Amino acid sequence: MPRRLTFFSFFDLYAARVAAILAGLCALCVFLYGAFLLGAVAHAAKQTVTQREAAKLTREISTLEGEYLSKTKVLTAQTARDMGFVAPIAVSTVRLDTPILTLNSLR
Repeated sequence: MPRRLTFFSFFDLYAARVAAILAGLCALCVFLYGAFLLGAVAHAAKQTVTQREAAKLTREISTLEGEYLSKTKVLTAQTARDMGFVAPIAVSTVRLDTPILTLNSLR
């Protein structure tokens, strides 16, 4: 007598395959979760390093701006003459006959 297939016998036939596929899917999800979590931690660490470097560069720029301002206040017309600079005889203006090549000029 042939065995009659019912819903439960069909389920028994593929239960092992379904369980293996679900286990593989779960393993893949756990792996991807770990990979994305590790990527987020690495991104946060890099952002912290970048913020520290930006703060350091800001301090250096501030120092250089202070030096620039202190040196420009020292330079006077008499100091420039003493350094060898001469006053211009006439103001020369430079004009361009070609149109300016910017995105605004294309309108």
